[in-house]
Amino acid sequence: MLRERSELEKGFRKISRLSVKKCDENLEKIRKFICEAVLHFNDSFHECYFLKGKKDVSFKCTESLVYLSFLESWRTSGQIMFLSVNGLYRNAYDDIRHMLESVVLALYIDARHPEATLKAKIEILKEVEDKTEYHASHLIGEFKIEHKDKLQSEYKKLSKIIHPSHKQMVDTYTDVFVGRKGAPAFVDCEEIQRIYESLVMMYDIFFFLFLSYFTEMNKNLTKNTAFINDVKRYRLYFTSKALKLKL
Repeated sequence: MLRERSELEKGFRKISRLSVKKCDENLEKIRKFICEAVLHFNDSFHECYFLKGKKDVSFKCTESLVYLSFLESWRTSGQIMFLSVNGLYRNAYDDIRHMLESVVLALYIDARHPEATLKAKIEILKEVEDKTEYHASHLIGEFKIEHKDKLQSEYKKLSKIIHPSHKQMVDTYTDVFVGRKGAPAFVDCEEIQRIYESLVMMYDIFFFLFLSYFTEMNKNLTKNTAFINDVKRYRLYFTSKALKLKL
């Protein structure tokens, strides 16, 4: 029970210190992936669409929900790191789930309305995001892309990992009724590892869907040695297929 705000702050400071002490290696994996693979991917996008001043693709870029969802993923990735440090694992999974479903819906709308402005697409997004017929798994089935069956299979596997489960209630029961610890506040390095693995899986799908829309970027990425090394190091299956690489 939260009697005072100071008690809540003390609790999270304790968890944060313990997380860094016990799980620094797992947390560093999350930080390193974001600062390597995601940053290197962004470098190629910036070079392809901004540095060369290609007017024929500028509208496609600036009016794209897919690109907007990528920009949002930067902020969300930072939140995932923060949540992991502070033991808020369920919230971290929720953010991964949001990024995954966001890019699927963004691609669906971009592909259906290529000439619409970003503001118009956002209005469409508001109308459809809560409709059951726009479930992400269903939308993937409508995409005209290669490796669709494998993509749906991996999407469902990742969704199962990041959706809420009974585990949180089991942990609460164990802490409160068995261990008599009161409100549960724990550090779990294995859970942080699963968050890291889920984040990598999610971005692999994210990159693949991104490249299915911004196909002009593939050539730049194949010349980006740093990103190609990332694809191989993190074994990004779908990204390797988009770039025609062997892992």
